[in-house]
Amino acid sequence: MSYERRNKLDGHAARRRCRVALLPDCHVQFKRDSLPVRPTKRLYGAARWLLETYLERLASMDVDAVFLLGDTLDPADDAGLNWLTSLIDQSTVPVYIIIGNHETYGWTSVERFHRAFGLPDHGHHVAMVNEVPFLMLATPDQDSLIPGSAGYRWLQETLEEFDSSTDLFCCAHFSLLLHPCVEGSKNDGMQVLWSAGEIMSLLRERPNVRAWIAGHKNVPSKVVRDGMLHLLSPQLIQAPCAFRVIDIHDDGILSRVHDIEEQDLARLSRLAYGADYSERHGTEEDRDFWWSWK
Repeated sequence: MSYERRNKLDGHAARRRCRVALLPDCHVQFKRDSLPVRPTKRLYGAARWLLETYLERLASMDVDAVFLLGDTLDPADDAGLNWLTSLIDQSTVPVYIIIGNHETYGWTSVERFHRAFGLPDHGHHVAMVNEVPFLMLATPDQDSLIPGSAGYRWLQETLEEFDSSTDLFCCAHFSLLLHPCVEGSKNDGMQVLWSAGEIMSLLRERPNVRAWIAGHKNVPSKVVRDGMLHLLSPQLIQAPCAFRVIDIHDDGILSRVHDIEEQDLARLSRLAYGADYSERHGTEEDRDFWWSWK
């Protein structure tokens, strides 16, 4: 990053309301714990260790909360759930979790997953971080939140609970739109909620909803549509092997992407992508930016 760009971003640092670290798609496969030594796109053997390591390190980065944005476990089983609930309980930083599509690929039901973390069976909840509300939406599959469903009603009712002057932020595993990084031949049909159009119409009635923060696809990306920021963030175990930290301000969002310190591991994923790595890295503007809604 250029000196001028870094200086401009640093100018916002002192006026934040809260700071949140985004850790989507950690893909911990509990029994795979041998660190990889050869090029591989996903560093499954390092997943558990990296999540443990970065929950500790984030405490020194003055974050107010960590969001696990789905596919934390791949899949969820009893051993993984016991380990993850203990890890969250021991964290010195509050950790909030939502379900992804991979957690239920085994024998664990959506309800069982949510109960393990003290959440309602449907999984939807509001995370208040320094009095900033984040609507944490359970989207284990693409037909989540369809109009008429309990999840859609929860979203409607929760939006109505907040005054129009309150800035709101939605977090889910799936996106509401196709980001450029997954368009065309990269579109595998599993990017967007099937009810995205209806949800977008609902959110347009609430201009105080500032962002839709998603996981599932992990190229750093931002799209602004109808005055709302749509955000994708990198994952620890797959190139670019990084995480995003966002600062919420009264008038905007400051984003910074941090590469993991273990560049020997990150290099294995980069090498596996070869010439395609540059697309995984994301543009400078999609990684580190200031976005204002005023």
